[in-house]
Amino acid sequence: MSKVVHHAHHKIADKPKQENRKKGRDAALLILVAAFLTGAAVGCILAGKLAPSNLGNLLQQALSSQTRPALWRELWAVFRWPMAALILGCLPMAWLTLPGVFFLRGMFLGYVVQIVARGVASHGFLWAGVLFGPTCLLAVPIFFVIGYLGLLRAAAQTPGRAQLLLGSAVCCGPLALCIFLDRTVVLNLLDILLASLVSA
Repeated sequence: MSKVVHHAHHKIADKPKQENRKKGRDAALLILVAAFLTGAAVGCILAGKLAPSNLGNLLQQALSSQTRPALWRELWAVFRWPMAALILGCLPMAWLTLPGVFFLRGMFLGYVVQIVARGVASHGFLWAGVLFGPTCLLAVPIFFVIGYLGLLRAAAQTPGRAQLLLGSAVCCGPLALCIFLDRTVVLNLLDILLASLVSA
């Protein structure tokens, strides 16, 4: 009987700790989402103010002359942000630097998406969806997962450094898939869009 009472008392004592841990995890995710969305909004504003007047012609010329990028450029483009989140998550002051890098990622992504959307007339959002689809569907969520784990570690919650590294290693598969889609599906869709744009 005493063991049952002790066990029940232990569960009641652990309940506030579990609630505080859950609140800490929710706060970590909220901080990263807010930083990313704020950066995206700033990027869209900058695109509206800094875009050149002949943006449409420049963008169409760049897309029409597009060749298959080198593999190392694709690797750099896809892996640089998750790697930055991983490194910052393992370093001191991650609670400050991780939201900063999420702000920058959101700003750059918002800027280029807005530039493409504004530069190709009524088909702008379709072009942006093709160009950045794999990035937004695969690379950005993985970026959030790694940054979230890093921020939890910085807040002295689970996971530890080894778990953070293991979780990041698991994310390499989807990132490789993102590169494959960029080098195959995206280029083929761009050819179709360019053909329809020229014939229009």
